[in-house]
Amino acid sequence: MVSSQYQDAKSLKLTARVLNLDMSEKYAKEVAVDAAADSTQKVLTLPEIDGLSPTYFLVLRVEDAAGKLVGSNFYWLSTKAETLDWEKSTWYTTPTSSYADYTALAQLPKVHVNVASWSDTKREEAVTHVTLQNPSKSLALFVRLKVTKGKHGDEILPVLWEDNYVSLLPGEKRQVTAAYRTRDLGTAKPAVEISGWNVD
Repeated sequence: MVSSQYQDAKSLKLTARVLNLDMSEKYAKEVAVDAAADSTQKVLTLPEIDGLSPTYFLVLRVEDAAGKLVGSNFYWLSTKAETLDWEKSTWYTTPTSSYADYTALAQLPKVHVNVASWSDTKREEAVTHVTLQNPSKSLALFVRLKVTKGKHGDEILPVLWEDNYVSLLPGEKRQVTAAYRTRDLGTAKPAVEISGWNVD
């Protein structure tokens, strides 16, 4: 666990879940942890897990003492490890002799993600608040958000997203914000568009 905060965080709860491609849970564990300011620590080690699909997922969530989500990570992993060719390694690169297998990701069914948004402006800055919800029983993988100048308009850039390229578990709802300069919006009404690995 890495804490880049400048103060200690007490009574955190780390939840680790391993999910197969079909979203069946293969492992789950909760760990109580205190995180010192600007620190790293080993919190848990995943055991060997039987019955994993060729591509599987690791979901890590950290909540504070009040149950508020303060950190999350999502990983797609393969039961076939990559093999590095150390004999051909140089000072600037190490080639890979065999790659991890993520082809099973192509089997993820298409999902529809519900999107709701509203925006407000404070002088020179506009903020768009977005709620994403995955109502399906499948994973919505690598959902990319963008704010546009009206529906199907040009993307507003630069923009500072609170989070992006998110993955949503079945039934999961996430709220994120995007901040940008009001002048980059012009007279258009902001709209939100999404795309993703298996998002229709």
